[in-house]
Amino acid sequence: MANERRSVLRRALRILDTFSDSANDLNLSEISRRSGVPLTTAHRIVGELHAWGALERNEAGEYRIGLRLWEVAALAPRSVGLQRIALPFMQDLYETTHRGVHLAVRTQDEVVFVERFVSPERASARPRVGGRYALHATAVGLVLLAHAPLELQEDVLGGPLESFTPQTYSSGRELRQVLADVRRSGYAVSDRQIDPDFVSVAAPIRGADDTVVAALSLIVPYTESHGPGLGHLVQATARGISRALGAHRPSNMRKGG
Repeated sequence: MANERRSVLRRALRILDTFSDSANDLNLSEISRRSGVPLTTAHRIVGELHAWGALERNEAGEYRIGLRLWEVAALAPRSVGLQRIALPFMQDLYETTHRGVHLAVRTQDEVVFVERFVSPERASARPRVGGRYALHATAVGLVLLAHAPLELQEDVLGGPLESFTPQTYSSGRELRQVLADVRRSGYAVSDRQIDPDFVSVAAPIRGADDTVVAALSLIVPYTESHGPGLGHLVQATARGISRALGAHRPSNMRKGG
């Protein structure tokens, strides 16, 4: 009986995992095909998810992620308190630069964006809130990886590094030096590693125990200046958020060197 319940739960999670930016609305057959769950089983599970509110149904009979699921996700303590405190600082940075401002946290070996202010020219572009991205290619990911446990760092450095553009770090040796530079300078730069037209600059945000709990980034067109001054601007905003979270040390300092 317990195994059966686990099987149903796994299938329900696989069904929810079929939805994405490019697949916001799916019919039952598409859900079954994408999830690998048999059609009759998918019909039953989708019905239960719809009744609870995890899925909603449009006029065409297609399903989409429901508001109830968002309400539950919004209770995640790592994002709620962080978002509430960070938003005023993020808005100030956005009003100062009129460029995209993003807040992200790490979950295992990925970075998840939890809040953003988007510049007009990138209104529909990545990264989206809730989106997951590789640690080695984004500026926020580099910050979070640089301050992650050593075991995770070694796993990422020793594993395959997916290339998104010709500028994406593809060598573990090169990436190791980059992480050391991030810890030393207090900020990271992702130079066209995800998007060939944009550069992102990120700095760490520390919590009350002085550990890095998040990262803040600013995204600017590659044609604009993205020197140390931009890094210092992002650092100043990240330090403000860190102080508001109860941190006692500047964001560019790290325990243990």
